[in-house]
Amino acid sequence: MASNPQNLLFDIDLEELEAIQNILGATESQVKAAYNRALSRTARTVRALANKEVRDAMQVKSLKAIRKRFQHFRLKSPSKQKKLDELRLWFGLNDISVGYLKGRIRRNGTQRSPNGATFVPKGKMSSQTYEQGFIARRYKRRSIFTRTTEGRFPIKEARVPVSDDLHVTIEDKVFERLPEIFLRHFETDLKGRVKMGLNRKGWHE
Repeated sequence: MASNPQNLLFDIDLEELEAIQNILGATESQVKAAYNRALSRTARTVRALANKEVRDAMQVKSLKAIRKRFQHFRLKSPSKQKKLDELRLWFGLNDISVGYLKGRIRRNGTQRSPNGATFVPKGKMSSQTYEQGFIARRYKRRSIFTRTTEGRFPIKEARVPVSDDLHVTIEDKVFERLPEIFLRHFETDLKGRVKMGLNRKGWHE
C-alpha cells in the first residue's frame, strides 16, 4: 500500500494554450491530441524528478528499486476532450525494504539473547528499530527480517516508512513545476503535429 496517497489538482492557463495554438495555426483536433500526449510525457518527467529526490533522501541502492516498488503516478485530465484546463495527479510513496537502502544494520542484544535489530539509514531518514527483527541474507541481499508466525517460517523483509518531510520536498521541488513542464511538452508536441500535418481533422487516443 502507498503511504499517504494524494490527489493533487493543477490548473492549466487556457490563455497560454490558446496563444500557442494561434501562433502555430493548430486545429482543435491537433490541440486535443497534443494535450493528451503531453499528459503522459509530463507524468514521466515528474516521476523522473521525484525519483531523484527519493534517491538522494533515502540513499536507495538502485533506481530499479524505486521504479518497481516505490512510486506510482497517474496524471490525467478529468475530461480530455471537453475540458483542457485541469490536470489531476495521483501519487503515493510506498514503504521500502531495508535491503534496498544504503545504511548500517546492527543486531540488538547478543547472539544468545537477541533483542531485535536496528537499521541506521545513510540518507536523511530516521533510524528504525524492529523489536522482533533479525539479520539474514535472502534474495541476494543482507537485510532485516521478521517472522509472520511463531514458527521459523514464513518471514518477511522489514520496511522503512517514507517521512512526511520527503512528501513535502517532492511537492515543493517537483510538483509545483508541473504546469510549466506540461506546457513545454504540449508546445513541443503541437509544433510537430502542425509541421507534419497530423490530426488536422480528427483525433482519437
